[in-house]
Amino acid sequence: MSIINQYLSQAESLFKSKNYSSARIYARKVVKRDDRHVGALALLGHIHLQQQQYAQAESYFVSAVSIEPHTVSVLTGLLAIAEVKQDFFSAKGYLEQLINLQPQVGQYRYKLGLVATKVADMALAEHSFEWCVEHDFEEPAVQLNLGHIYKAKGDTERAANFYHQYIQLSPKQVGVGYWSLADLKQYRFSANDLALLQHFASDASLSKQNQALVYFALCKAYEQHQQIDKACESMLLANQIMAVYRPFKQPLFAKIVLSLLGHTPSPHIDSLPTTGQTPIFIVGMPRSGTTLVEQILACHSEVGATDELPFMERFALQMDMSGGYQSQLSQLSANEIMQFRQRYLTEVDHYFTEAPIYVIDKNPNNFLHIGLIKSLFPQAKIINVVRNTVDNGLSVFKQFFSFGHDYSYSFTGITSYWQHYLDIMAHWDKLYPNEILHVCFEQLVREPDSQIQRMLDYCGLTTQAQCFTFYESDRAVLTPSASQVRQPMNPKAIGQAAKYQPFIAAEIAQLDAIAKKASQQFFG
Repeated sequence: MSIINQYLSQAESLFKSKNYSSARIYARKVVKRDDRHVGALALLGHIHLQQQQYAQAESYFVSAVSIEPHTVSVLTGLLAIAEVKQDFFSAKGYLEQLINLQPQVGQYRYKLGLVATKVADMALAEHSFEWCVEHDFEEPAVQLNLGHIYKAKGDTERAANFYHQYIQLSPKQVGVGYWSLADLKQYRFSANDLALLQHFASDASLSKQNQALVYFALCKAYEQHQQIDKACESMLLANQIMAVYRPFKQPLFAKIVLSLLGHTPSPHIDSLPTTGQTPIFIVGMPRSGTTLVEQILACHSEVGATDELPFMERFALQMDMSGGYQSQLSQLSANEIMQFRQRYLTEVDHYFTEAPIYVIDKNPNNFLHIGLIKSLFPQAKIINVVRNTVDNGLSVFKQFFSFGHDYSYSFTGITSYWQHYLDIMAHWDKLYPNEILHVCFEQLVREPDSQIQRMLDYCGLTTQAQCFTFYESDRAVLTPSASQVRQPMNPKAIGQAAKYQPFIAAEIAQLDAIAKKASQQFFG
């Protein structure tokens, strides 16, 4: 055995025993003798990956792939880096290469299904998960994710069937399965479902998070069975558990909003050329009708929809780590604006084979980043969807969010978040007068034709009939509102919180006070 192979064998053995420091020493000895040794470069990458030294790991993997682009260990390393960075389009590419090299590895197919849902390629996701089912890949989450796919496609029956399969296959995760059924919206809980949920609510073997999800589902089931007192009790119990595990960092959020109230636009904005694409940002509170507005506009032939994109939040975090979000935002140079702009457009273009003239970004949280949006894209269209605070507050309080929105697990958090939302939106309206379109959800539901036309006019879009029959579109919808946007406007969505008033009168009164303030602020 050559000295290089001896060193590499020693490095691999040490790596397997998790002696990463010594493994690195021997792998470096290999690279010192042969700086193009793909096996050693890949091993060094994986060593740094295990130690969460991602920049160093990526550097070794990039060097290795430039020498040999089809090595499994290199591609799995690059995939791991892409997953850490939440770079789903790159992850998709690496997984497709790995599947080409090792087509029978079920883990790659499963991961490809997960990544495909992140990039809104529902056909690829469905194909990947179905392959897993056909080849007996033992992972119950396959059924769960197939349920999510059929929910996005509007097929409630097939989605429910897969959720029930998931419940059978994963008895310790019944809360996840039953909450997924509740989140279908069109699913009706049977008396047998209700009895099972009541049983699981007292099952001490379930994790607290699963118990919370059971209570969220019970709220929906009791509501359907007209037992509002029990629905309210279940709703309160669910949120009581979640508030412990997902506490709202109110002081931190208040600090961010307060700092942004001092934002003034960078002087370089007006001197820069506009882009060929016009982004449309749909913002507001979650569960306020943002998906409905997206569905309407996405029906237009000149508009392309993406997802709830995280890029403005990531840019904000980058600036915050470089000396403070607000101060960095107000001092953006022309070069920095152009760099952020190009990064955003590059990410968005991944969603399309041909770039549309208008592109929708439907991340409700972007109301916090309107100053950043207008710095990068002065021509951007911003639609703020406003739903009655009482209905909206109850809706988010009954909703489990898989990530973010930690304020939603207490009425104190909801009222605080709403107040900060009103404060920052008032500031943006002063900085950008008449540039933000405020859409009243209730008015949109009651007078759809005039409000849809108002949105089209604001965006500078021609009138197209399919925007008014948005519910006939077959595009996949990835939010909990998937079923609602496939139906004509329904006034039943208005005033849904009233039935809870006898049980949480004080909390509803607080929300109603904010509702009056919001109505005056946005609609006079």
